[in-house]
Amino acid sequence: MSFFDYIEHGVFTAVLTVLISIYFRKGRQEVFRILVLILKQLPGVDFVIGKILHNEVKSFLSTTKLNEAKKKGKKGSEVQLPQKGVPHTELLATMKKMKDLETNSDDGKIFAYIYTLSDDHFQLQREAFDIFSEKIGHSIDHDALVKEFHHGFLHENALNPMLFPSLRKMETEVVRMTASILNGDEDVLGFMTSGGTESNVMAVKTFRDRARKFLPHITEPEIVAPRTIHPTIDKAAQYFGMKVIHTPLGSDFRADVKAMEKAIGPNTVMLAASAPQFCHGILDPIEEIAALAHRRGLPLHVDACFGGYMLPWVEKLGYPVPKFDFRNLGVTSMSADIHKYGYSVKGSSVILYRNADIRKYQIFSYAEWPGGLYGSPSMAGTRPGGNIAAAWASMMALGVDGYMERARELMETTNKLKEGVSKIQGLYVLGEPVMTCFSIGSSDPDVDIQAVADAMGKKGWHMERQQNPSCLHCSILPHHVRVSDSLLNDLDESTQEVKKNKSLANEGTAAMYGMIATIPDKAIVQDFLVEFFSEVYK
Repeated sequence: MSFFDYIEHGVFTAVLTVLISIYFRKGRQEVFRILVLILKQLPGVDFVIGKILHNEVKSFLSTTKLNEAKKKGKKGSEVQLPQKGVPHTELLATMKKMKDLETNSDDGKIFAYIYTLSDDHFQLQREAFDIFSEKIGHSIDHDALVKEFHHGFLHENALNPMLFPSLRKMETEVVRMTASILNGDEDVLGFMTSGGTESNVMAVKTFRDRARKFLPHITEPEIVAPRTIHPTIDKAAQYFGMKVIHTPLGSDFRADVKAMEKAIGPNTVMLAASAPQFCHGILDPIEEIAALAHRRGLPLHVDACFGGYMLPWVEKLGYPVPKFDFRNLGVTSMSADIHKYGYSVKGSSVILYRNADIRKYQIFSYAEWPGGLYGSPSMAGTRPGGNIAAAWASMMALGVDGYMERARELMETTNKLKEGVSKIQGLYVLGEPVMTCFSIGSSDPDVDIQAVADAMGKKGWHMERQQNPSCLHCSILPHHVRVSDSLLNDLDESTQEVKKNKSLANEGTAAMYGMIATIPDKAIVQDFLVEFFSEVYK
């Protein structure tokens, strides 16, 4: 027997000994588990197991209530945002048919998911929602339709799509329509979430988990993003044990692509950019960043929560909008909020991925809970059906024509306001915003822009304050169309008041912002914010 034969027998004996030991200590099931893990390391085995699982899932679904709904539903490129909005009467009739497909909890035959009855208490909750819900702002009729759909599915739970197949249909169609708007092909898929925060958090979680599989040597993953990236990316990084490398901006307030490339290191697992960034309404150079991501083999998440349902229409109206979406090969994921310029109720957003393989890293699954097999596609388990239904109704009711009409009106108002601001002595608009948003800065050292905000507050305006540089943010919304003249008049008066009385910079909120700007350690400011929220919610 050769030396290598001895080695082979020794290894075999050692492995057999270990397996026998595991059998007696932990049982047969654990031995099988270990053998499967060993087999999965062999080339091609993972692929074969994946194919088997896919076929088993399809076979299982064919036996469920969901199967019939999937057969009747549209697929892929068949689902498009209608050119002309569907009449409200037709949508309400469709809603009744969809409700008939759902499991009726009032029958008393389900044991989870819905804890309410269709009684007076249920009606009270509807009325409370109507009182405190934010006006969507598109029109009175549109608000009424969206609320009707929301109320129709108010207590249904998207956690189990087999009990509520209509929710699954509406969610998949909202995702598909959004993908189409953002120039995604049939491979682009996603999920609905509760808002932009969850969409961005899910993107970060997805790429962290993907890196864990393909780049297991990275133990301290990093994200490279410009400093105007939304704080939800930083929030996600804090949640998931990651670090954000913030890069500087150019003089035009756009991401500096060279700085981003320089910041890429051995621990980088993704890039992130904005379309547009919320601070100033300025679009990062997505085409260049996408090319960088593709060249370096890194995922790029484009946060279009703010602009996802506005930029496509602005571009179609003929305004100059660089390619910001899935037309760029390097764009791997995008987020877009329907509860902003999609004109639906709060909390509804969409997270999209380039393909199903990437999207799988977002899904959480757990097979060892005594309560049954558990899976969830997003951060939330229970997901309110009303928000999904309202988002679907909003998009179907407006269609391309409805969104274009509103975008045209809001862009005209935005341009009118920007021109008006530029005529007010001492004020200017920062950079070159691309859509229905801009920020106002001071070009006169005698005009403290935060004091202008205080003066506007006395006139009833709630200005959004910003820092680095100090400025005021303005998102132009449907209700601003009729008040644009009074906004400009009051802004002019407030600016002249501050210029005449420089001491106003040392009073009110302006003084607080001035004080904060002088604190070198921003951790102190962050502690202040923690104390603020702790006190407010006592």
